[in-house]
Amino acid sequence: MNVEFVVDRGPRHVAMRVHERGSGETRSCGTGACAVAVATARRDGADPAVTGTPVTYTVDVPGGTLVITERPDGEIEMTGPAVIVAEGVIEPEWLARAVGSA
Repeated sequence: MNVEFVVDRGPRHVAMRVHERGSGETRSCGTGACAVAVATARRDGADPAVTGTPVTYTVDVPGGTLVITERPDGEIEMTGPAVIVAEGVIEPEWLARAVGSA
C-alpha cells in the first residue's frame, strides 16, 4: 500500500509526502496527490458534484507543486512540473530473456 502524509499550508493548499510500496519515499505520486485533493475538499465541505462548481487545490510535494482540479462530472485534472529524474539503458539480451520468459 502507498501512504500519504499531509499537512495544511493554507486555504485549499496542502503539502504531501508519500511512501510508496516497494520504493520508499518518492518525490511525487500523481494518484496520491489527486486523492489527497479530493479528500481534503470533502473535509472542507466542497463537493463539485453537489455544487456544480469545480474545486482546485494546490498540493506541494518534494518534486514540485501540483494543481489539482476536480470537476462536477468527477473528472480530475492535475497540472505541474514533469522532469526526467533518471535515465538508463536496457541491454537487448536482457530484454530478450525477460520477454522470452513471460
